[in-house]
Amino acid sequence: MSVQLETLFAQLQQQLSQHFCRQLVVLEGSFEWAATRAVIIGKHFSQRLWAGDNAPMSFTSSSFKQSKQWLGQEFDMVVINALDGINADSLGALSGTIRGGGILVIIAPPTWRLSHVATPFYQRLGRLFSSPEVMLIQQSQPLPLSPFVAALADVMSPPIFTDINTQRCCLTCGQSEAVDAIIKVITGHRKRPLVLSADRGRGKSAALGIAAAELLQTRTIKIAVTAPSFACAETVFKHAQLRLTAAEQTHRHQLHVGASRLEFVAVDRIVNEASNFDFIIVDEAAAIPAAILTDLLGRHNRLVFATTIHGYEGTGRGFEIKFKQRLTEKMPQWRSYCLEQPIRWAIGDPLEAWIFKALLLAAQAPNVSVIEAAPATVSIDYTVLPAAQLALNEVLLNQLFGLLINAHYQTSPNDIQQLLDDPNLTLIVALQAEVIIGCCVVSKEGGFDPELAQLVMQGKRRPQGHLLAQSLAAHLGYAIAAEQHCYRILRIAVADGFQQQGIGTQLIETVLQQAMNENIDYIGTSFGAVSELVDFWSHCLLRPLRLGITKDAASGHHSLLCVKPLSNAAGLWFDDAQSLFGASFSCQRVEQFNQLDSQLFFKLYADNVQRPLNYGLSQSQIEHQLDIFIKGGLGYDVVVASLESWLSDYLLQDDCHWHDDLGFAIAKILQKQSWLIVAERYHLSSQKLAQQHLRNVVARYYSLSSPIY
Repeated sequence: MSVQLETLFAQLQQQLSQHFCRQLVVLEGSFEWAATRAVIIGKHFSQRLWAGDNAPMSFTSSSFKQSKQWLGQEFDMVVINALDGINADSLGALSGTIRGGGILVIIAPPTWRLSHVATPFYQRLGRLFSSPEVMLIQQSQPLPLSPFVAALADVMSPPIFTDINTQRCCLTCGQSEAVDAIIKVITGHRKRPLVLSADRGRGKSAALGIAAAELLQTRTIKIAVTAPSFACAETVFKHAQLRLTAAEQTHRHQLHVGASRLEFVAVDRIVNEASNFDFIIVDEAAAIPAAILTDLLGRHNRLVFATTIHGYEGTGRGFEIKFKQRLTEKMPQWRSYCLEQPIRWAIGDPLEAWIFKALLLAAQAPNVSVIEAAPATVSIDYTVLPAAQLALNEVLLNQLFGLLINAHYQTSPNDIQQLLDDPNLTLIVALQAEVIIGCCVVSKEGGFDPELAQLVMQGKRRPQGHLLAQSLAAHLGYAIAAEQHCYRILRIAVADGFQQQGIGTQLIETVLQQAMNENIDYIGTSFGAVSELVDFWSHCLLRPLRLGITKDAASGHHSLLCVKPLSNAAGLWFDDAQSLFGASFSCQRVEQFNQLDSQLFFKLYADNVQRPLNYGLSQSQIEHQLDIFIKGGLGYDVVVASLESWLSDYLLQDDCHWHDDLGFAIAKILQKQSWLIVAERYHLSSQKLAQQHLRNVVARYYSLSSPIY
């Protein structure tokens, strides 16, 4: 048997090398049987990695948690021991480390094919092992007679590309063109940023490094590279250094060529330090909060945003859609370039095709044209879609995942696994003409026993999951909320072309009905607080109970937790929590939320604060001071108590409506932003002009307000 196996894989390795492509091999059987065969197969592949338990001595060993650290490195053979399960993100990341001519081996149990044993996610993987891109070797079946896999017939070997620029040493024509496009951001007109996009293995980060090296050698320039971590940007520095013979490296994060330098700047510093650089490169931009990228557009005008379109750690398609909209608003002459030809493997690579299919990396949002072609009488059906049914329907699964990708920045392959296998998740969809045009993902949480709920409230226990129930107990002090049962709304999305039609609201109504049927005590959600989302959840009658002090890493905004009580028992603590939120927000306005967007501040203050600030001043005292202030007498520092008393009361009046000038008053009077900051944000050239503008704004709104007392 071992001789036959060696012969089979000697032939396969030859074919893979010839076509410069990669292959998925599935060993379906016991560990002893599969491990023995993996060692024999490994004799034909030099660089070998084993992910999972019980790695043989001849393999480099890795846990699933370490999978992403191997991105950027290359192997000829990767074995994934999946007998005790597999992590979808790890599967994608590890497959990206295999170079052309190599193989991915998955050791899988036969039980994945049994519906009464395996979960929907593993059943689906088991079915996909029968795809034409896969060589399936089963313990219960004889070996294949030939190593030829049908998918190899469609593989294109990489064309031979000779880079005429010997200093660049680009490997494809597309990579060389990408370098030219990057350099043009510096040599061309201002305010024309470049969005460089590519799938894994196309040489995107290498192109950034090559372009940086060329710029450092030809001019005096300071270049900043930012990314979610230095590990993500390391490839940029590696390729720059390879082409800089005279480069001086002061430490890992800097390269110097004479007076020029290439420097890594962390994401949390890049906006404030942007003016120190002539050129800014943003690598893996899809993994950086959109708010930071938008702020960066306001601070610099020579920028490159590079992103992986189908990234294993979170797709970049949400970035592509949402960020490009902001880019068009701020810098309409931005340019884009997409690297399409792979460098580490051939076009049509069978392993890449299978990974894209299995992890839904190419999932598309619902086809609106198909829906529009349906008869106008076709209604929208709001229903619960069971995971088992979803796993069997690749069309619906792709529609759903494509919808989530378009609606959210951070959507990773692990989300598929959770959607299909988490027994606490419920998926509610809006279907029209058998197409998913909206969805809501809900998690059932809570139900802790009183002892555990108390420990969670005291910060002594943190059970996995149950984020809403635990937050109410640990952050707000309501242990009873952890004892009760709740629905946490994880995600809600509506297809483009169907928004602003009440579909999102109806999805929430369906969630509420489902919750009532299951005797759920309350529903809630947590999201990056922006004005339009606060409006939506307020319209659905969910009320804020907690605003995170620090900004969320994914959204770049403060996380707002909102709740709607459904049972009388939940109502008992909810009213108390709501009044506490209003009081806390009023107190936190100066220290914790001094920099909060003024329009968002207005919404949260007006809807949740129950009483205006009161310093014991009489109506006549306030009127007297403000009348003099409006006419140009008395300084801000003298009348600040009267200003706070008046403005806090005015914001709570029913006829108070948002305006940018009101935002200016809020920023200065209630949030206590410095004169320098408010002058800059509202485009006033000096502190004196900002002070006069405040007098004008107060005059306008003071005349509209009702008496305070």
